[in-house]
Amino acid sequence: MKNIYLLRGMLLLFITFQFLSCENEPLTGEFVQEEQNEAEEGQFKAQVSGSEFIASSTSATMTSENELVITGSKPGGEDIVLAITNAAVGTFSLTTGGTNENAGVYFDGSANLLPYISAQALGGSGQLKITELNTDAQTVTGTFSFVGFRIKVDANGDPILDGDGNPVLENIEISSGAFNAIEYILDDTGGNGGGNLPDNEFFAKVDGVDFIADTISVTEPVVGNVHMIKIEARTADRKHIRIDVPRSLGVGTFEMVPISDGTKLIALYNAGDGTENLTSNPGTITISEFDLEAGVLKATFNFTGTDPINQLPDVVQITEGSFTAYFEGVPGANNTFTANIDGATYTPDELLVETSVVNQYPRVTITTTQDDKRMVLSFPLTVTPGTFEMSTEVINGDEIVATYTPIVGTSITYVSTPGSLVITNYDLANGLIEGNFNFTGRDATGQDPTIFQVTGGEFLIVLP
Repeated sequence: MKNIYLLRGMLLLFITFQFLSCENEPLTGEFVQEEQNEAEEGQFKAQVSGSEFIASSTSATMTSENELVITGSKPGGEDIVLAITNAAVGTFSLTTGGTNENAGVYFDGSANLLPYISAQALGGSGQLKITELNTDAQTVTGTFSFVGFRIKVDANGDPILDGDGNPVLENIEISSGAFNAIEYILDDTGGNGGGNLPDNEFFAKVDGVDFIADTISVTEPVVGNVHMIKIEARTADRKHIRIDVPRSLGVGTFEMVPISDGTKLIALYNAGDGTENLTSNPGTITISEFDLEAGVLKATFNFTGTDPINQLPDVVQITEGSFTAYFEGVPGANNTFTANIDGATYTPDELLVETSVVNQYPRVTITTTQDDKRMVLSFPLTVTPGTFEMSTEVINGDEIVATYTPIVGTSITYVSTPGSLVITNYDLANGLIEGNFNFTGRDATGQDPTIFQVTGGEFLIVLP
């Protein structure tokens, strides 16, 4: 599947509400950039609060409208993302605001999933200079610096407020940024597969009144290496409903969040005319079809829209929501998972693929549910095609663990003692992993003698 890096999706995905009501003091002095490019060919580097950042991987995409997104990534979820419109040789402001959609973004990989962004309303600023844009070799070279801000959150992920009830902000300085001959890919598909897909469908009621969409768009932004499906519906009078769906979700019912870093399931409503976005708190979506191979997503949804930082009393009820969204599919890309439990077939009706980092080991976790049963398989992304033995728990981060819970919320969870995992296909270019597994589920404490034999396990997943 092509990664469609539309700038509007890139910038708005992780800014799910307006920041104009936040009060802060910008950094003193004028932000000026006169950077020297010291990056080697193919390298992306910068100073993050004085510490060296050298990307272990880079990617760049240019759309047919000359919208350019460059990403430098390090293990552990640390990313720098640069996004500009009308890319060409020259100097661009990264101070996001008003009609300027250019931005510098920094994900630090911490528990605070919100990124730092060079938004003017927060006090952010920045510049990017493209010194060479080679359209024959499809490479781009340049320098950048920016100051990014974000909202501080507590251990629960909720915004921290000051004595006046305003969000507390924190900032970071990205300096001495440089990239040299970074290869970019051309993406001329645009939204909805360049017009080659069936028409999207969307309906909802807003406080009991029909929401009649005048335009419906479906795009596939990639935020912090997480693939998303973004559905946006707008009315003729500029009302707006947006739903962000992680590509790793499968069929089932899922809870929405009120604040997202761009990689979470969230919905928002905007009444237009400069009003604030109201986000899902609470909200649910029931996905009846999510065919990554055919490129079809069908779902129903409901949510209560409120101000995510609790500064506005506005509340809106979105009910009877439904949509059918079409996007570009990938052959063989559907998540599948089956197994046998004591000889009985286990075919989950819900499947969720998530990634994380434990002690610097990137990991993938497959969580499946069938009625009240739950089976989880977790392993490090450092595996290669081959056979691996399972462990009973994740300690160092490189263990392979499977668990089975017969009745979620009532019974204990039985862990793999012993078990084995066979990776049969590992296609990181397309984010596909395929394998099979078997394990014996036992009580980790040894108090319950019950044993479950899980055999014939098979899976094919697409990484989020």
